[in-house]
Amino acid sequence: MKNALPLWKTLALTTMIAIAPIALAQNLPAGVGGYWKITKMHPKKPVATPDCTANPAFFSKMARGSRVLMSDRNIVWGGTSATDPVARVSMVDPAEFSAHHSQAGATMHELSLDRGSKVEVITLGAPGTLPFDTVVLLDPSRIYFERCGIFMEAVHDSGFVAPPLR
Repeated sequence: MKNALPLWKTLALTTMIAIAPIALAQNLPAGVGGYWKITKMHPKKPVATPDCTANPAFFSKMARGSRVLMSDRNIVWGGTSATDPVARVSMVDPAEFSAHHSQAGATMHELSLDRGSKVEVITLGAPGTLPFDTVVLLDPSRIYFERCGIFMEAVHDSGFVAPPLR
């Protein structure tokens, strides 16, 4: 019985460490859920950096037109998905954002992020699971999926296709 107390403390501590990332996770901001259709890549000719590897299938011109499904519980792109991706929403100062992504070649002006206010960024805690690890909110209808300083612009896509006119 005397040794049972340290065992319980160890078990409680292990449980808290396992639950902490889930407790810190946030829901996606309103309007981010749903389908997003990839339209552009910035910069047009990405520069490879030695300390970061981007998924070539996602960050290529061939990805244009593909769709990404985002919800609080799942993020899906093609055959790749992440369940409970532990999203953390933060507001980043434009100077800090620019300094972090300066080596990539895409400027804040090219990304239409030079509005002067803070940039809303969603960092995903599912490294290696998805081909992107950051989502940058541009406005309610446009976002960027980012990894290694390569930005894929996407527009909200409901999936609705109007029937042809007669």
